[in-house]
Amino acid sequence: MTADLSAPRWALTLYVSGASPRSAEAIETVRRICDDDLAGQVDFTVVNAADHPDLVKRDHILALPTLVKHSPEPLRQLVGNLTDVARVRVGLDLDLATPVTRPPSRIPDEGALS
Repeated sequence: MTADLSAPRWALTLYVSGASPRSAEAIETVRRICDDDLAGQVDFTVVNAADHPDLVKRDHILALPTLVKHSPEPLRQLVGNLTDVARVRVGLDLDLATPVTRPPSRIPDEGALS
């Protein structure tokens, strides 16, 4: 996929707690969104909070996992359960920025119902 040069550049930081199951799930969810919705236009960083307390303090992180959207504005912090892709997309305003094309639902013909 070719990056759209007119699209805004995204900067996301995911603060996690080591290799915990919640952290691994959050990383997987955010990477999926980066690959599917923001391919070629995102800088995604994963930070282990225990290893970088200075960054935790800088971004005012109070709970883990926390996803920080630095850009495009407005600044956002999504805290807690980050396993629901749809919820994370809404929190990042991707539901407005990147419309998802879904195939039309199929309604069976009346003749197919028996």
